[in-house]
Amino acid sequence: MNREKVVCFLNHAAEMGGAEFALARLVGALDRSQWHPVVVFGEEGPAVELLREQSVETYVIPLGAGLGKVRRENLGSPAWLLGGRAIAAARYVVRLSRFFKERAVELVHTNSMKAHVLGGVAAKLSGIPLVWHLRDSLHPMCLPPCALAGMRWLAWHLPDELITVSRSVAKDALGGAKAHYARVIYDGLDEGCFPAMTAPPPRPYQGSKWTVGIAGRLCAWKGQHLFLEAAANLLESGMQIRFELLGGPLFGQEAYAERLKQFAASSGLSEHIHFHGFVSDVPARIRSWDLLVHASTAPDPCPNVVLEAMAAGVPVVGADGGGVPELLEGGSCGMLFPRDDSRALSRCIESALLDKPRRDRFARLARERAERCFRSERVGKEVASVWAPLTRPGPHERRAWPWIENGISGDCGSLPPKSGEKGTTQQSIPYTA
Repeated sequence: MNREKVVCFLNHAAEMGGAEFALARLVGALDRSQWHPVVVFGEEGPAVELLREQSVETYVIPLGAGLGKVRRENLGSPAWLLGGRAIAAARYVVRLSRFFKERAVELVHTNSMKAHVLGGVAAKLSGIPLVWHLRDSLHPMCLPPCALAGMRWLAWHLPDELITVSRSVAKDALGGAKAHYARVIYDGLDEGCFPAMTAPPPRPYQGSKWTVGIAGRLCAWKGQHLFLEAAANLLESGMQIRFELLGGPLFGQEAYAERLKQFAASSGLSEHIHFHGFVSDVPARIRSWDLLVHASTAPDPCPNVVLEAMAAGVPVVGADGGGVPELLEGGSCGMLFPRDDSRALSRCIESALLDKPRRDRFARLARERAERCFRSERVGKEVASVWAPLTRPGPHERRAWPWIENGISGDCGSLPPKSGEKGTTQQSIPYTA
């Protein structure tokens, strides 16, 4: 008789970025008769709230300021381990190991960089199968040399299976000769991201012939400055375009966001360039655009916004790097431009806007590819096929935790007795639900 197996997802951040949206979609696509997801975050935040609203068993084991505030730029030398961080990391690994044992976890699935390291070591110490879901490019543009070498070594030696979100990520992590050892599974989208293909909505703005947008958190490598430079070039040429930016700064990028707004103001283009910050329904906003721009200056593994635009039938102009050329099939269902080149981006936008039949063809082909390849159901099945050989068949005791029985109470103070124990309980580690 089949039973559901307990899979623990680990993600250090709880702000809603691309990895967190993809995690929520993956958890929602699992066959619950086979798999019971338990999700652990390193902090409180919107991602925790989202999964709990979806009735997913979700916990927070706080990383603490010492580990939580470590950024990629701090990893240039082993000195970041000073100041008690090495001890904090060891303690966190022990807490995770205890959680895995108390929760009777059968497989650990890590979803972020810190989770790969801390959760990966904890899983190995606990003797539990480990799957890395690598959503970050292990590329010299993305990590300092010391951290890059360490993460590449771990990617080859630590997980039992490595899932990557694009062939580009697999190649950067393992090298060209070993990339085939990774399982490439592109991210998927929920049904709501696939609207019925009807006539485009009426244009809500007067005075603009087209609307072009970019979506994503505001940070330098996402390339919003290139988008604004291209916008300035096009507006100076007399094209009537409204430019929209969705997303706000995360992870200390407030100064960059302010520079973008200053550029728009100093260029005298404020009436044509609109910053909307974080919005609750990005796919709905994308559907009102004539064109979506993806302008990352570093390899972007598998950008959600490109998938969302393809599913919505909105043509994409994307930077030729990372996983974007794979999503757009080398430019057969979208336009590619050389990365970090605002002039080339301007030319691509102009060419696409002035050639409606070409835009329509890209939109149709992209939508067909998205329906065929980028649905969450496919992702759930493919990820489960990676897990299945790693888990043991047969009977398994899974304890009922207070969160399951009593809802989100904030109190996970003790565990119920094991079978065979009379009136005794074990005290849990201090995490919160």
